[in-house]
This record gives sequence, C-alpha cells and structure tokens, in this order.
Amino acid sequence: MLNQLKEFYKKNRLFIIIGLAFILLMQICSRGGRVSKPAVAETAVHQPDSSVSDDSQLKPLREIYYEEQQNKKTQNPEITNLFILMGLVLLVYVATRRGWLQKLAPSIVWINIRIRRHKTSKERIATITISNHTKESLTFSSPVLSFGSPLKKSRKFKLKGGGEQSVFPLTLMPGTAHSLTINLDAFRQKAGIAKGYKWVKTEVDTGTKNYRSIWKYLF
Repeated sequence: MLNQLKEFYKKNRLFIIIGLAFILLMQICSRGGRVSKPAVAETAVHQPDSSVSDDSQLKPLREIYYEEQQNKKTQNPEITNLFILMGLVLLVYVATRRGWLQKLAPSIVWINIRIRRHKTSKERIATITISNHTKESLTFSSPVLSFGSPLKKSRKFKLKGGGEQSVFPLTLMPGTAHSLTINLDAFRQKAGIAKGYKWVKTEVDTGTKNYRSIWKYLF
C-alpha cells in the first residue's frame, strides 16, 4: 500500500502541489479578510428579581448546543478544507486505479513540435512528438515539416524519422507515443530555406485523417 501511494504521488504530484497551494492561498485570503473586533468589557447590571423569572429570554439547551457547534465550524475552516483535500486525493486515486479517468479523457491524437536552443552550439533543435490517445492502433505516415511566412507560400518537406533509416509508416498502440529530433538550423540550410520563413509546424496522416500541430515562431 505504501508503494502504491508513493507511485500515485509521483504521477500526480503536480496536481497535489497545485491543490495544496490553492488551499493555502485561500487560507491566507480568509485570514486576511477577518477583522478583529475589540472585546467589549461586560458590565454587570443589577436588574430586579422580576427579570430573572422571565422565561421568554431563556434558550433551550438544545438550541444553545447547536449554536456552539456552528461557532466551532466557522472558527475552524482549516479542518473542513483538510477533509475536502483528503477526499479529492482519495477520489483521484480510486478513479486512476479503476480507469475512470481514461474513460473520461478524450480520444485524440496529439501532434506537438518543440523548439529549443542547443546549450553549446546555440543551434535550434526541433523535437516532434506523436501521441496516440485513442482507443485503437493507428498507422502514421512520414511527418511533413512546413515552414511559413506571412507574405509567402509555405514550404513543405517530408521527414524520414531520424537518422538515415526511415521508421515510417509507424504504428502506435493506444497510449503510446513516438518522438524524433532534428537540427532545425542545419535542415533549413540544407533545404535552402530563406530567413524570412519564421514559422514552423508539422503534420502527419493516417490515411483517414490528417493531424496538425500549431504554428511555432522561430526565435
């Protein structure tokens, strides 16, 4: 059980930390909004004995106990928030174990291109990732890399898949992904792409549908 909790925390630590930070922020805001009222000294007022015998001003014991419980709840919101957090964590854990989240997640194919600078050479490196989040196996053709410009027609190039050996067409099982990395600056120089083409995207085809990434600007 302890190992399962550790594994669950590793997979969902980002959501847990965000939830804890949100609750902490709410606590800080709630404390900041409280206005401390100065205690008013009670003055003993002597009243005639006739007021003591007035039963209209006396509250039943059950009503007094109920008011005390309500005051305790309003004075300790931290305990309530803690129970809510524990309930949410338990719900996410059960939903993950039983596969409820996978059933609720949309069945999509995710195509992403990420651009970064090499630490030493400062050349731009592109990483293309194809993720199959559908419920069936899909076969993808070779990715197409497009370079665009606002005033010119985009130029498209078909990629092999990394290195000299082509891995496409590539079949991905449900829940699997494939990534390939290319030196974008070397590719642009070899393909003779002008400096005006500052936008890049990628797309892949499965024979029945074409999937595209969003345009990325080359800084």
